[in-house]
Amino acid sequence: MVQHLKAAMRKDMLERRDALDPADVKRMSEAIMVELLARPRFREARTVGFYLPIGNEVDTRPMIERAIAMGKQVAVPYTDHQITFCRFHSFDSLKAGKYGIKEPEPREPLEPELIVVPGVAFGLCMHRLGFGKGYYDRYLASSFAYRIGVCFDFQLYEKLPSHGGDQRMDEIITERRVIA
Repeated sequence: MVQHLKAAMRKDMLERRDALDPADVKRMSEAIMVELLARPRFREARTVGFYLPIGNEVDTRPMIERAIAMGKQVAVPYTDHQITFCRFHSFDSLKAGKYGIKEPEPREPLEPELIVVPGVAFGLCMHRLGFGKGYYDRYLASSFAYRIGVCFDFQLYEKLPSHGGDQRMDEIITERRVIA
């Protein structure tokens, strides 16, 4: 029952996100970046993990550039049978990986203190809805990193169905608000 509900929510949210105008994605992503950069935990972190966006996800590329300019070490995920965060060198050194998502090359593992987490949707209950493969939930289950989920405000639900393996966020940032 929970899986069917999650699948329906995922389908609806991906259709809505895919329909966004690229100019709106850019504008809303910039508003999220401004808030992220102002968060005390982000400012204090020396090593930050970011995902690399696909489709109309919140665009983290300008966030990565700003983090590097602030003197932070940046890590991005490499995905095999699990996620491993690896040192980010440059956008030019990324290679297409599993699911067509860009991945770091060379692969130098680097454990982030703070992770900017993607999601198809998030709940005000601090849970996230991903693509259903469980990669981030498995990674976060054994990580001590502070977790900041980022999404557009329409991707928030009051409550998401969850099960024991679903991991909670410490904060969620949209272009309109911060939930902590």
